[in-house]
Amino acid sequence: MQLDKENETVEIAEVPRDAGLPNLPQLDRNSPLPLYEQIKRRVLTMVLNWTDPESRFHTDQELAEQFGVSRMTVRQAVQELVNEGRLRRVRGLGTYVCETKVDEQFTPAMDFLDQAASKGRPIHLRILHCEKMPVPAGERDSLRLNAGDLVWYVIRLRSVDGVPISLDYRYIDAARVGDMALADLESGSILDLIGRHAELAYADLKVEAGRVEPEHAELLSLVAGDPVLIRSLIYFDHDERPVMSGVSYYRADQVRYSLRVPVQKGGPGQRQIADTLEVRR
Repeated sequence: MQLDKENETVEIAEVPRDAGLPNLPQLDRNSPLPLYEQIKRRVLTMVLNWTDPESRFHTDQELAEQFGVSRMTVRQAVQELVNEGRLRRVRGLGTYVCETKVDEQFTPAMDFLDQAASKGRPIHLRILHCEKMPVPAGERDSLRLNAGDLVWYVIRLRSVDGVPISLDYRYIDAARVGDMALADLESGSILDLIGRHAELAYADLKVEAGRVEPEHAELLSLVAGDPVLIRSLIYFDHDERPVMSGVSYYRADQVRYSLRVPVQKGGPGQRQIADTLEVRR
């Protein structure tokens, strides 16, 4: 493309765009959910499936025609995604999908907070619940405890840049860690707190895809049925005794795991599998 500005020709490279607008569910005009919010969620689906961050995203006019609404309604939806760091506006060029991510590597110390802070993306912790209680029946086998044994039950929400990324449920053998102060839980790692009393050796982790339940959806700023990654875990000490169990629900649009698996004996990664968490903006 060429623009002639006061006899000066400026070359602008045409960047290929993802072809066409996807077929998305129609808006429900009888829903109590505002139209702009419905559009925002559908546009977010487009953003998450956008293959080339260098190509221009759909214009407000294109989206307005797609959804059969005014440009003002579309602009409100798109602006919220801009504010959340999903999209960016470039004057004179259009709207583009953001690709900035925070890479969080699972080191032996599992120091999420320090890693995020070192990259300028601190993780905010919000403790929703903390109490000492008899171990639930569903956690007795995992922690090898008997009915009536006490655990610390902690519910925690983690956010990055104001966006929730995970909802964590933890059960900690109370006999192994003593008292736990709410202030400590809100300012530091649970693993660090446990480490004051018990030396952890390894963890068994399982990750599977799922859909968020209604009781978790609001806290994660999701809609019931949205995709999540579900990570269950058990931490053990050097005597192979379990100290903590739990489950975390990660927003699938915010989190991705990558693994480095050893292929040759003694090769890179033989001693440790590098488990990386990438938090998307």
